[in-house]
Amino acid sequence: MVTRPPAPALLLIVAGPTASGKTTLCERMVAECPGVERVVTSTTRPVREGEVHGRDYYFFRSDEFECLAAEGAFLETAEVHGNRYGTLRSVIEEKLAAATDLVMNIDVQGVRNVRRAAAGNALIGPRLVTVFILPPNLDELRQRLVDRGTDDEAAIERRLETARGELAAWSEFDFCIVTRGKEEDFRTLHAIWTAEKNRVARLLGENSAG
Repeated sequence: MVTRPPAPALLLIVAGPTASGKTTLCERMVAECPGVERVVTSTTRPVREGEVHGRDYYFFRSDEFECLAAEGAFLETAEVHGNRYGTLRSVIEEKLAAATDLVMNIDVQGVRNVRRAAAGNALIGPRLVTVFILPPNLDELRQRLVDRGTDDEAAIERRLETARGELAAWSEFDFCIVTRGKEEDFRTLHAIWTAEKNRVARLLGENSAG
């Protein structure tokens, strides 16, 4: 079990190309760092068996989602396979105000949208930390995709083409982790989390001594 650093809470966003290991890193942060929760996002897709509203997703009808989007309720939205997804501003604000650390995994455009929305938000802005997970090279990324065994060659090429565009955005992030292995990558991400908790505590004038 990893010792939890002092308050205040952070919104830690992890992004990177497919097969970079970002999802595993986020899952470990939630599993091994007390007080860290994943962000529950919203969607218009149908509820699947075993899913619970508010635990897995916030489920909305399309018209409800569009109404919320028009009101500016989301920090970011995206459309995937005909369904809408989004991150509710109120969910983030409530969790951060309650000193709950949050971690989420979204794409590069989503990070840009969150950063833009958070810029004028006194609660979210100072607590937002973005991390890009960078594979050593495209050959390594290709091999990981091949090893997963879930895509044919054409699909792998499409994923690599998308990855090229995402890789070009690494300098937009607060931190970049060049992958060296699951354990080392997690230690690096945890170190970033710890250091940023202390930095934000100083920034906000809070007691970082615990």
